[in-house]
Amino acid sequence: MHEAATEEHRIGDARNRSTDWSCRRVFRASLTILVALLCGSRLASAQLPPSPVPLSNTEDARTLPKGVVLFRALNAWTRISDVYDAAADSAHHLHPLGNSFAFESLGVRQFPGLAAAQSALRTLTGDPNISLDLGQTFATADTRIVTTPFSLSYGVTNRLTIGAMVPVVQTQTNLFVELNPRRAGTANINVGPKPSQDIRSLQAQLSSAAIDLTNFINNCSSTNSCSAQQQQAIALLQSVRQDSVAVVVLYGPNSHFAPFGATQTTVSNQLDALATSVGNVTGGTYSFSKPAGAQAQAALLQLQQLVIANPGPAYDSLGSPTHIGIGDIEISALFKLVDGFADTSAGVRLRGTIRGVLRLGTGRPPTGTVPYEVGTGTGQTSADGGAIFDVRFSRKFMTTLGAQYTAYFTSAPVSRLPNSDYSLFPMDTPIAGMWREGDAVQAEAMPRFSLTDYFTIHGAYTFRHQAASKYTSPDIAAPPVFEASTEQRVGFGFAYSTVARYARSVSVVPLEVFYTHLETIMASGGLTPKYRRDQIEFRIYYRLRRAGR
Repeated sequence: MHEAATEEHRIGDARNRSTDWSCRRVFRASLTILVALLCGSRLASAQLPPSPVPLSNTEDARTLPKGVVLFRALNAWTRISDVYDAAADSAHHLHPLGNSFAFESLGVRQFPGLAAAQSALRTLTGDPNISLDLGQTFATADTRIVTTPFSLSYGVTNRLTIGAMVPVVQTQTNLFVELNPRRAGTANINVGPKPSQDIRSLQAQLSSAAIDLTNFINNCSSTNSCSAQQQQAIALLQSVRQDSVAVVVLYGPNSHFAPFGATQTTVSNQLDALATSVGNVTGGTYSFSKPAGAQAQAALLQLQQLVIANPGPAYDSLGSPTHIGIGDIEISALFKLVDGFADTSAGVRLRGTIRGVLRLGTGRPPTGTVPYEVGTGTGQTSADGGAIFDVRFSRKFMTTLGAQYTAYFTSAPVSRLPNSDYSLFPMDTPIAGMWREGDAVQAEAMPRFSLTDYFTIHGAYTFRHQAASKYTSPDIAAPPVFEASTEQRVGFGFAYSTVARYARSVSVVPLEVFYTHLETIMASGGLTPKYRRDQIEFRIYYRLRRAGR
């Protein structure tokens, strides 16, 4: 819209030279501040963002002429199906998002609630090193975020523009998980779904053996006639008691899993060996009933049972979470520092604007009830401070350079804290706490080439560094720690504008349409998403007050 008001800003050559000198000072100072911010940023933590990242590459350094209203409607489609994993092998840093739920061996590390079952398995097999293994999981996941911000701006003066933006955000993750599909091997699986059974006879037999061993030990102590076998009886009594407890844990009514295949055979052989050993000491005859082992490997139903177990992870399901609602509302102000674009003669010209944004925490963070959930906003109050510069090299070519710093002032409550090992979906008992997003530095460049006075093509580049998200809770002594994230995005697009023609009274309505595609090309710092984003923006201008009024 600045072209429409050129006649209001035309100045003499002497003023232009002074403006150019001031522009260069401001530009150099801004670059110095940006470099200091980037170098001084502290590396701390990173994870998949629980809320949409801010939109970018949609601004230039214009302010509205006095009395002009700008209405902006934008639709941005963001897709996440891959993540950059800093811990991955050096040749393949990019991995499918679903790999975060793909495990060659599903066990206690992923589900700490299985620790008691693993301990019982070790007791009953006599192998202190065996690890509970439910099998392999395979997963595919992709996240879609649709952001539709509506904004209204007003030119208070030719230099000062104020505005407000209300985003409507819809997030959805499509998740497909398999446990032990047919293509997966079964060689390492040692537990499966527990069949319904009654273990009371086995418990009674073990209890009877424990009583006989206790009596034998007491008789030995009183008569000193069997001291050589007393220590053996004491060790056997301990084994019988441990097995009695382990049988209830692994085969009892509260267990979902029982030994499978060769592991079940090992348990049966160990019970036979224990019965023989007890008989050799006491002189009696013992036979321990064999509990029924798993008849098949675990599948998705058993995985769902683990995920929704309470006490335990207490998730709602392994579903595909969807949310729609208002995101974080923004209130902004732009102040024009310099404007060398008023001079239409040849030569490099600079226009600079400082921008401040207050972002209200009106969005909702994820509820923590479903893995891979993305909220509609951070739910935290934050503010942006930055500068935007337009550099015009010729009538056809210009570029926009921008930089901003985002600071978060408040925290948002979350019902489930992540953990340092599996930050996407910890499978232990949920711990409520507070989450504060890490401060961020962002720099952007957008070169533009005008093919005609109404059609422009442009490129886009974004550098973003975000510090650690911080989690706190009175229920834990050591909160989870992550790494900072750094990413670079590139893109391209085009714009259609009738503003210049409107200024010449050729077009009836001053409007602009922008399309931009952005894609992450490089990232580091833990699990950082690869964004693919398409934006379509529509702008229409309307003058409430005529010049001079």
